[in-house]
Amino acid sequence: MATKEILIEKWDSFLSKIENRFRESLTHAKDACVDQLIETDYDYETVMRSWQGMKAQIRQLSKKIDTVWDEKVAPEMEAVGDFASDEYTKGSDLGDKLEEDLTAFERELEGELSQLFYDHAIKIADKVHNCTQCNSEIQILNDLFRAQYITCNYCNTVNTIAPETQFLKVGWGIIDNISKVKTQSQFDVMESAIEAIRVHRGQAPESYWQTYQKAHTAYWEAFFKERIALNSELEKRYEDDMERKHKEFENYKKIQTT
Repeated sequence: MATKEILIEKWDSFLSKIENRFRESLTHAKDACVDQLIETDYDYETVMRSWQGMKAQIRQLSKKIDTVWDEKVAPEMEAVGDFASDEYTKGSDLGDKLEEDLTAFERELEGELSQLFYDHAIKIADKVHNCTQCNSEIQILNDLFRAQYITCNYCNTVNTIAPETQFLKVGWGIIDNISKVKTQSQFDVMESAIEAIRVHRGQAPESYWQTYQKAHTAYWEAFFKERIALNSELEKRYEDDMERKHKEFENYKKIQTT
């Protein structure tokens, strides 16, 4: 029968291999998604479907921790001594960490792919358009992702320009993903503030809520302003968007404190 030390060493080695495979899988997934985006002429939806499949496979690594523990490691350790609970915590903590890292990776991946898609869409939209009346050159706006009505500077004819589909798609979720990455530091501060509240299990001091509210407001202000920088049409929604987020904060606080 294996000793306590040997069993712990084997368990640590297994967990290390799982984490290494996890990191390698993320690297391979990123490379595959970028390659597929280019190979499919920037078919973002197809790449995202592929990523969902990759993500499901990567998640199997976390599930393997529980499976190996239940079927093999726990029975062996319990037969030797009273130390299995501490070793179980190692696996549980790693599983939680991998899930958190996967969520963060997905946020970053979507942002990077969206930036590539955005750059491509802007490039193909940045071409000469001509007035339907006098054939003079007219230019569409690169921060307005819908059909545009451009008045010719020479003959005053109003031209309706319907940009390419990929350009129109930028205004859907692409700019949101880019804005998320650009405001990652504010997001991290907000997440730290809410985590400090969660650990108090409904008993967080008011000062914690004030810190979270400040971080919550700072993040959403930064996020919406980044979106406006990419899509000027969203500026008219800014006040309503911020009011909506304020109400979300108040509703969440009410639920957690009553």
